[in-house]
Amino acid sequence: MCGISGYIGKFNEHDIKVSMESLAHRGPDAFDVFTEDDVTLAHRRLSILDLSEHANQPFNFEYLTLVFNGELYNYREVRTELAKEGYTFSTNSDTEVLIKAFHKWGKDSINRFIGMFAFAMYDKRDKSILLCRDRVGVKPLYYTLENGLVFGSEMRSIIPVLKNKETNPESIYEYFRFGYISDDKTIFSNVKKLSPGYYLHYKEGKTSLFPYWDAKDALKTSVPELSDKEWERRLHELLIDAFSKRMISDVPVGVFLSGGIDSSLVASLLQKNYGNIHTFTIGFDDERYNEAHIAKEVAQHLGTTHTEFTLNISDAYDTLQGFYDIYSEPFADSSGIPSTIVSKLAADAGIKVVLSGEGGDELFCGYSRYNDVMVLHNKLKKIPHPIRKPFSSLAKGIDNSGILNKLYRGNTEHKVAAGAELIGSQSLGDTYNAYIANQSHDELKALLKDVPGNGIEIDLISENMEGLMFYDMKTYLPDDLLVKMDRATMHNSIEGREPFLDHRIIELALQMPENLKYRNGQSKWILRQILGKYVPDKFFNRPKKGFSIPIFKWFSEHLDNMFAHFLTHERIEKTGIFNTAEVLREYDKYKWNKKHNKEYNIEKMWRLLSFMMWWDKWNEKL
Repeated sequence: MCGISGYIGKFNEHDIKVSMESLAHRGPDAFDVFTEDDVTLAHRRLSILDLSEHANQPFNFEYLTLVFNGELYNYREVRTELAKEGYTFSTNSDTEVLIKAFHKWGKDSINRFIGMFAFAMYDKRDKSILLCRDRVGVKPLYYTLENGLVFGSEMRSIIPVLKNKETNPESIYEYFRFGYISDDKTIFSNVKKLSPGYYLHYKEGKTSLFPYWDAKDALKTSVPELSDKEWERRLHELLIDAFSKRMISDVPVGVFLSGGIDSSLVASLLQKNYGNIHTFTIGFDDERYNEAHIAKEVAQHLGTTHTEFTLNISDAYDTLQGFYDIYSEPFADSSGIPSTIVSKLAADAGIKVVLSGEGGDELFCGYSRYNDVMVLHNKLKKIPHPIRKPFSSLAKGIDNSGILNKLYRGNTEHKVAAGAELIGSQSLGDTYNAYIANQSHDELKALLKDVPGNGIEIDLISENMEGLMFYDMKTYLPDDLLVKMDRATMHNSIEGREPFLDHRIIELALQMPENLKYRNGQSKWILRQILGKYVPDKFFNRPKKGFSIPIFKWFSEHLDNMFAHFLTHERIEKTGIFNTAEVLREYDKYKWNKKHNKEYNIEKMWRLLSFMMWWDKWNEKL
């Protein structure tokens, strides 16, 4: 696990130095640079496999130079294939296997690997460079084509060389609506993310993008008729193999254990099939959010070496103050705070690799919202859209008239706006779009100066729960959950691994019948069948809480000074992004509800605060 960056073109040496130094936290064990003409490739190393300096990067072989972030879990098998082709090896690293596989098979070599990765392969023969990101987007890779090509593991490595910091209105809109920025977009108009499963080829100023893997291909595969037990057997065996592969390491490995189905399954399968493991849990001093006691019971039942830490307001506040030391783009997922703290807990215990359960919800129908949206959409479909549309227009008209502006009680204004979108929805994608949005399109038109015409449409691959899961797998998973996990772990110089995101598990899950994932009102049905072989069902047959913090309680009691500091007329106005009066009106609504001991839409306030914190840290100091 590492941090990589590259600069192709003529750039200021000072800017390059600042850019490279910005990734120091991703690789504290070694640092080196390759330069040739106008090409500079830099690598920060967190040593996980082959701890010797011989495995340091940039790594050279004949005409190729590689900088690589990630892990290839089956590199030994591929190394055996290469040895049969006459290749020899001087290290025990997956880096050397990757560069020699590329030397032998070219860009098709990536299809041989199981892993998470973002890498750049420079070819000295024609001065070209190939960027590649893993199939699901576990590892990040940003780039800009401003004055050449600059790429890096995080946005922070792009900002020092970026001359034009014009923000992207569509990204800002998406951030406030959904809490993250999806697909290849970033907060800046001329910076992109390399999409998961894609290559980027750059030569002499010309760029081409092309995919090497698409999850939808699994849906086209002919699937034999299998019994429930056969599906369960296939998945169980694959989970054991995929989870065990992610234990490959020359340093200590642990598991984040939340007490939920996914992390409990990771811990259970590894403890039974691999050997004693370390588990880490974060708890809260607010029982509404605390699942630490469940995690502890699971750990005791399995016999893991367990460490637990109770998060309090002071810990959260310290992390919140440095939130944008961790994230260099606007990011609204407040669970990044406990994720950072549990990562530090593991790092302090000497652990350098941690496994988590990310991906289980999106692959196996773990969110209650999937069924909730289907029920709602099916009810709406019973009323023809031409009949519903006037009611939607009426609700929008009332909302836009300003009549509700002073109705602070019960968050009436927001509920009317959200309801209008839901009533007016036609497709399942429309319904899901309105359901998961924190603010309606009309609310954002009032809040922001520049709003995309009709907002952002959600195009589903199918009008069922599988379509909803697939959408989240392509957006929410890589652009929220995996961003959170990558930054939280790397901020603490440890490596995060997501075993559910083995592409073989994804392909198998996509081929499964939907009723194996959701049956008789029960989510993750097939995972529950497997987990039940390892722990009593009392541990997992209970409501899902999720990994969040009691943000309203903490903000209302302790952190109002942050709202007061960042949400001033001068600061808001200077961004040029907001309709300042609307922001201040929202702030007034929050204060009124707090005074009357009512929970206003705190997520809306958090996104405003979070954005202003980002602006202050990364765009313009006031």
